Formats: sequence, C-alpha cells, structure tokens
Amino acid sequence: MYKKYIIPLFIAMIAVVVLIGCNTDREKKVEDAQDNVEKANLELKAAEAQYEKEWQQFKYDVELKIIANEKSIIEYKSEIKTASNKFKIKYESEIVRLEAKNAELKKRIAEYKYEGKDKWEEFKLEFGRDVDAVGQSLKDIFSKKD
Repeated sequence: MYKKYIIPLFIAMIAVVVLIGCNTDREKKVEDAQDNVEKANLELKAAEAQYEKEWQQFKYDVELKIIANEKSIIEYKSEIKTASNKFKIKYESEIVRLEAKNAELKKRIAEYKYEGKDKWEEFKLEFGRDVDAVGQSLKDIFSKKD
C-alpha cells in the first residue's frame, strides 16, 4: 500500500525540484538581461559624452583656423588695393576662390550632424584636411608675392 504512494510522491518531488530549478534559472536570466541593458545604457551615455567632448574640441579648433584664414584674407585684400596691377591680376582670383572655400567650410561645420562614428571620423579627417589646405594656400600666396 505504501508503494502505491511512494512512487507518485517521489515523482512529484522530482518535478518540484526541476520546476524550482528552472524558475530560478529564468529569474537569473532576466536579472542578467537587465544588468546587460543597464550596462549598455551606461556605455552608450559614456560614448555620447565622449563624442560630444571630441566634437566641441574639434569644432573649436577648426573655427579658430577658419577665423585665422579670414584674417589672412582681409590682410591680403588690403594689400591688393595698394599693389600694382600685375600683382592684382595675378592673385585676386586666387584670394576670391580661397575666400569662397573658407565660407563653404564655415557653413559645413555649422551644418554638420552626427551620423555615426565611421562617418564622424571620415568627416573629421576630410574637413581638417580642407581647412588646413585653405590655410596653407593663403600662406603660399603671401610667400609667393612679388
């Protein structure tokens, strides 16, 4: 008679142990997933803060270069007014071209929108190169003048 109850009781105990084990495993997985989400959110916020800091520094640096280019252009224009016709003809179109390029750079930096890390790195390299090219061209004009 006891055998009749022992086997179902034993099966029920095993079932309870298995269910409790599975339930704890599920709870652990949910907790781990929540931890992973919180960790990912913190990493995202840190990355965004890093990007913002890097962006502000980059923008400040290139705006200084653009302002320096504008000052050089103003100086050059005043020199053109008092220069000989040969000098005016030789460099006037060049300074107009560099002034337009500098204005375009100023507009590009003001309108830039972040589109991801890869595009940001590409923009930063290309834009830095363009700003430096305008500055170098202005220096070259001043060194070539007659």
